[in-house]
Amino acid sequence: MIEMLVEMPRVAGLKPGDSYQGKNDARAARLYEKSLKMTAAGSGDEHAEIKTCNILTKALFAAGANGRVFLDALCERARRSYCLNAYASCLRDCECMLALPASFYDDSAENVKYFVQRRKECLQLERECSRKLEGNASFRKHRGRTSYSSSSSLSLGKRIAAMPVVDGKPHDCLASCSDSVELRLDEARGRHLVAARDIRPGAVLIVDQPFSFSTDGPALSRNCLYCHATLKLEDSVKIPCRNCQTVSFCTETCRKKAWEAYHQYECSVFDHFFENSSNDRRQQTASYLLLAYRTTVLQALSLRDNVETKCVLNPDFLRYHASDKGFDDIDKEYTKSKSRRIYNPLDYRTVFQLETHCTDVEPNVNLIRTIQAIFLAKCLLSVLSKLDVEDCMKEIFVPLAVAMLHHLQAINCNAYEIVENVHEEVTRVWEPRNIGGAIYTTVSLVNHSCYPNVVRHSYPSGIVVVRALRFIGKGCEILDCYGPQFLSESRMARRELLWKKYRFLCECDACTQDWKFPLPETMYYKCTACFEPTDISVININISQKVTNQQCTKCQKMIELKKLEKQLRKSIQKRLNAVAKIYQGNYKDAIPLLFEHVYFVNKHLVEPNIEGIKTEQCIVQCYNSLGLISV
Repeated sequence: MIEMLVEMPRVAGLKPGDSYQGKNDARAARLYEKSLKMTAAGSGDEHAEIKTCNILTKALFAAGANGRVFLDALCERARRSYCLNAYASCLRDCECMLALPASFYDDSAENVKYFVQRRKECLQLERECSRKLEGNASFRKHRGRTSYSSSSSLSLGKRIAAMPVVDGKPHDCLASCSDSVELRLDEARGRHLVAARDIRPGAVLIVDQPFSFSTDGPALSRNCLYCHATLKLEDSVKIPCRNCQTVSFCTETCRKKAWEAYHQYECSVFDHFFENSSNDRRQQTASYLLLAYRTTVLQALSLRDNVETKCVLNPDFLRYHASDKGFDDIDKEYTKSKSRRIYNPLDYRTVFQLETHCTDVEPNVNLIRTIQAIFLAKCLLSVLSKLDVEDCMKEIFVPLAVAMLHHLQAINCNAYEIVENVHEEVTRVWEPRNIGGAIYTTVSLVNHSCYPNVVRHSYPSGIVVVRALRFIGKGCEILDCYGPQFLSESRMARRELLWKKYRFLCECDACTQDWKFPLPETMYYKCTACFEPTDISVININISQKVTNQQCTKCQKMIELKKLEKQLRKSIQKRLNAVAKIYQGNYKDAIPLLFEHVYFVNKHLVEPNIEGIKTEQCIVQCYNSLGLISV
């Protein structure tokens, strides 16, 4: 289809031009002058100082990095941060200044002298901030998760939780997994993960890195383009791209890494991805387009070390997207020859193996994606043509377009959200907010349930952590939720959504048994010997105190009802105590209480039950506070 469409005159003649918000030195100068006037007229009020810093940030983003206004705005913002005792912010500006190459200003002796003078000012500020922070014991205690040296202020002051590691030993083959899970394959469920042993609630099963990720349009101004950290914390600053005004970074280090990995290939065409993305659906499409583009860039240009080297397409890329063999043949070869190979989420072969459902979707959908893929390939060629690339453009165009199409198809049914959690002061609840999308090839091995037994949380740099939400018995399948849960959607609505997007009819417990929500208050016990449900309800025990024992109708085991009721009341009190701690913001102390209660509920009560749902929602809230957060 791609080869047919590219021969059409309108497609063949399409040459996408630059589409980005470039620098505007005149506007930057006006903003800088405005900040100086505000400083002269200011009264030293903290609110006025913050407002001045915001104007300096706007000037910084509008200014070209090789001009004096950029140097002035950067130094002035660093000084303002220092005056506000925001030493971490000051250090980030100093880092940005000290990373500027002298070659930007070597066109005249006067400019070189000016650059050296500003550099000296930032070196002095850096020393002063380092001294302040090293002498502040309370700062070290509060921020002590990260080390600091005067030459590396990358993570100083950032509110980042310690990165979790998988429980138990790392898996022999699944690089991102604990050895508590194993990979299985069958015709009905495809590739899927099951528990290799009994798994306790809260166990970390997967810590997965994204092969590639993108940022949603609304998050471009409030989150770092590279690590997705929020830019709204009091010790954060916005570091601009040196070429455009659209994207932001939390540190100079993030800016440099993003530029080297992918942003140099997208900067000049960046606005093409987000044109006409006014509603949620179009915003997701824009994010998916950027994700497909970056996935192609990361694989096709992975041998291109820097701008000076000639562009050489990765041989693996050509093997997959320019080979005479079909995709299925290559996939079978890999599966057969590499059956015991480490399943690495950063290995492109794991991306290539993701399901696309391209033969199942409507022809018009495939046509739209093909047109999008061709446009993305032309955008990439347009960028490469400016980098003095000597490869034959016509020869590499079709493989690039084929790769773009393959990634668009796979992303539609395999992409996951990158989420930050925002704390609502009134409700004291952490509400999730999407900030981007990513390809996680290990998490993609997990099948869906409308009543999942694991939960995902995003961490910096797009890393996702998967934890057990409740007890998972040995041999039971690890189940994630792809979107619709029985708590919020009817069975028909869930199945319709899942069929349209993922092409399967959900047969999880919630669907096959048609669980309804809200759940009834009546809960039933199950036998701890045969694990079968009983007709003994918690409400009946409360009413009839004379009944103390009853036999299980399945295995005849005697159930001590009075003792069980006492244990349940005691366990429920643990949940209530945990809720009080959550309300006070003491999440870490709440988690063990919730685990104890959810373990009791899993063991003694028939699913689904309202007590288990309440407890799991509290557990999710606790972990929301420990991952990627914003204000």
